[in-house]
Amino acid sequence: MFSLFQCNKENKLKAFKIAEELAEKSTLPILQKGLKDISSEVVEISALLIRKFK
Repeated sequence: MFSLFQCNKENKLKAFKIAEELAEKSTLPILQKGLKDISSEVVEISALLIRKFK
């Protein structure tokens, strides 16, 4: 999943899909990294997925 996140936006979105399916706290580092991405879509999805853990 980390290797997917290092690539383009489409692969980052695939990584988020995996993170959503896993729904484990171990995915939080990737989601937090997504909050700092240049793509607003990636940032929005990261925020939505992080909210599920609160």
